[in-house]
Amino acid sequence: MLENRRLITATHLFTQSESRKDSVLSVAFRAFVSLQRLSVALLLLVTITACSGTETDIGITEHIQILDEIPEHIREVENLTIFPGDSEPRYSIELIPEQTFGETGEPYLTTLYSTVVDDQGRVIIHNANTNTNYEHSIYVYNGNGTFYTQLGRSGRGPGEYGFVFDIQSRAGKVIVRDITNQRLNIYSMNDYTFERSMLIDDLAINSPEEVQEMEIGLIKARSDGSYLVGFSKRGFGEEYKYLLMDANGEREDFNTLIFPGSVSIKSPDKPMSPSLGLGQVMGFNLETISNYDELYSIWTKDFLIKKYNQNGIYQSAIYYSIQGLPFDLKWYETESPFGYSVSEVEKAIKNSDLEVPKTLPVLSGLMVDDENRIWAGVWMDSVREMVEWWILDESGELLAKLQRPRDKTIFDIKNGYLYAKEIDEETGAEYVVKYRMVLTEE
Repeated sequence: MLENRRLITATHLFTQSESRKDSVLSVAFRAFVSLQRLSVALLLLVTITACSGTETDIGITEHIQILDEIPEHIREVENLTIFPGDSEPRYSIELIPEQTFGETGEPYLTTLYSTVVDDQGRVIIHNANTNTNYEHSIYVYNGNGTFYTQLGRSGRGPGEYGFVFDIQSRAGKVIVRDITNQRLNIYSMNDYTFERSMLIDDLAINSPEEVQEMEIGLIKARSDGSYLVGFSKRGFGEEYKYLLMDANGEREDFNTLIFPGSVSIKSPDKPMSPSLGLGQVMGFNLETISNYDELYSIWTKDFLIKKYNQNGIYQSAIYYSIQGLPFDLKWYETESPFGYSVSEVEKAIKNSDLEVPKTLPVLSGLMVDDENRIWAGVWMDSVREMVEWWILDESGELLAKLQRPRDKTIFDIKNGYLYAKEIDEETGAEYVVKYRMVLTEE
């Protein structure tokens, strides 16, 4: 029963995860499957290979398509501000490297999953050691790049963790989501000592009747010490809900937020095969929280960003009239993993009463920095190797555009600096670079 609960919880976590972590989490998840002896079916839920474009599109076709007409479902959105898809940014942006973390010396980093910068300017790096069966470690570095301490350690005891889903830094705490032990570990930001754990099952037990038949998915820490907790039903295609719960897992007054889930398909020729999630093709929802505990959400098929206040009340939306690259499933000439060929995927889509999409999702990710600037990632190529980040002010005006390879993940943006992954070309080792952002008026 416990393993089933872990299987379901991990499924929803990864299908609703932020796409800026995709390349990292897919590797992490394979390690987790090995450690937990989960089924190959679970991998299918987070591995999407039937995505996009023709080979000749790369580097030739413009990565955005301007819409001549605003779609009806967009025009129906309340309090909407529309911007032209061909808007020019006010500034150019330059990244000037100032400091590295984990590039040299000990501890030696191999595979970075995530990084956050805390209120003291220290950099907290979540790493997996590929030489020790993907054992997870969390390291804290001073602002000058020197190693400060290790946060907890691998294990099952107090303050220890197994497979770490994510780390968050809020309200003077560092919160670590430990999937192996199904809990949140909470550490003090003052000295990084362990304070307490909260079992995920306790959140489920204390949840209200409206979500009693649902499983817990994402958990987002807020600056006021509370948590936005996502609930969804087993499988794809169902909506999911966010409730607000306090530090003890009790529900707080909050307008329940309801978002659509992604869809899945089954091959009519292989009825016993696992379902294949289509979020990366058909679109999926992403959410992020600002420093002011406002929630922003997107459905990746549209460049539409919705904003909700601290109480979960919808406020406004921003829209840019662009769509994604043309969709062409036939780009894939080889079979997809786990026995799904391109023709089977295409047939399954048609057999499921879904329309084969004409375009790919336009957005890849969503972030809000400490100055409340909105960062929306736009796919630049059909094989999704490059992302162009559109940097918007609170009103939605386009400030700048920043192009970056997808595998060089942007982890955090704070105090005028951008923290991102870099990869040593010779060894393949990964580390973090702190860049000073320089905006120059055009």
